Amino acid sequence: MPAHPRDESDTRRSAPHGTAPSSLEVILQSASEHSRETIRVLGQLLGSQPLAVMPPAQFAIHHLGIGGLEIASTKSTGPTTSLVLLGNLLRLEMERHAGRIAIGSPGDGLPPTWTQLDIGGDEKLIVPGRLVAFFPAGTLAAVPLCAAIDDRHWQREFAILSSTAHKAEAERVLADLQRRLKTDENPLRGRVLEARVDDGCLRIQASRALANDRADLILPAEVWREIDVFLASATDRRELLRDLGLGTNRGLLIAGPPGVGKTHLVRVIATALAGRYTTILTDANSVRHQIAEVYAESDTFGPTLVVLDDIDLVLGHRDGSGDNTGLADFLATLDGVRQREDILTIATTNDPRSIDPAAQRSSRFDMVVTLPKPDEASRTEILERHLAPLALPLDTRALARVLDGATGADVKEVIRRAVLEHGRSFTQGQLVEIAESGRWQAAVNRRKYL
Repeated sequence: MPAHPRDESDTRRSAPHGTAPSSLEVILQSASEHSRETIRVLGQLLGSQPLAVMPPAQFAIHHLGIGGLEIASTKSTGPTTSLVLLGNLLRLEMERHAGRIAIGSPGDGLPPTWTQLDIGGDEKLIVPGRLVAFFPAGTLAAVPLCAAIDDRHWQREFAILSSTAHKAEAERVLADLQRRLKTDENPLRGRVLEARVDDGCLRIQASRALANDRADLILPAEVWREIDVFLASATDRRELLRDLGLGTNRGLLIAGPPGVGKTHLVRVIATALAGRYTTILTDANSVRHQIAEVYAESDTFGPTLVVLDDIDLVLGHRDGSGDNTGLADFLATLDGVRQREDILTIATTNDPRSIDPAAQRSSRFDMVVTLPKPDEASRTEILERHLAPLALPLDTRALARVLDGATGADVKEVIRRAVLEHGRSFTQGQLVEIAESGRWQAAVNRRKYL
């Protein structure tokens, strides 16, 4: 006859004398309240904590089989974003060696926790946030090691724990993990990212991909020649510059009035470098308060393009009466960038005269490109490009003359206004009337209200 099933509590109570219980949790569940309190006090007196809640150092000492004075910690000193990306590499190693590793508490009696890594769109990876993992010999390295991660903003630490005898091997493993950040194992490498400051810390997050073709931007041929020279430092001439000891860092300042295509040009350059360079788009706060951290992220991503939009709104001029702390930090950071390689900087400004001359010398912004307002031929080309799908009998050259002094953005706005008012069909006279009326321009109501 089949044996009658027994519940779990019966199994615990009928365990043979001398058989080791499966875990401390089993003992505590089987014991009375008085016994549980006794066990807890004995645990405190003897320093015997459950493995699941041991602090990382004690967890490592136990699993590595070493004494308390033999533990060594090899910590990562990389920038902020490297922590979560090292966590992703730790996830890969934990999955690769699943079944052989042990996972423990990050300390303070907390359970292991996981966090989300946003890699763009709706994609998110679940990666270790706060935990310690034991890797036996033959997994992470030839010797047993532990990896600990803590992503709390007041802690923020990644470390390889080892015996003092194996510290050199721990250093090698950490260096290899940091090297892997600059490979395809880093899901953010080669992407477009955004930098912002949150709770005093720099945060880097995925942004939407850019796909801007230079054919969509009408600029003088001499401007494109300068852009190609700038791109050569990252493409065709990169290795030659490195071999000659001339450095592969370049700075490009794009100047021009609003509406001439500065932001569009930045996107064209970033698109051309996609995959080879990681683009970091900065906001005013990150430039003003965390500019050094922004450039330090190149240690995480390898070749990096840093974009500083409307830099004249952030950096002062030493001849001015304002606070120049941001300028001083910026200049010091760009001087330090020379110690790295493969960093490109693009900044945009409406007025290059508002930027201190020291920022424009070689190795900071060594190229300045000014985008002019489109001439009549360029305005005609812009009109033809946007009006062609409507197939209307319009004299675009005459319209371009009416729009003398307009930027490319202005020309597009006139067409947009015509479409909004008249739909798919409008006459030359209607388009001219809109252009001359000025109602396509944003008007600020300066009247006072009670």
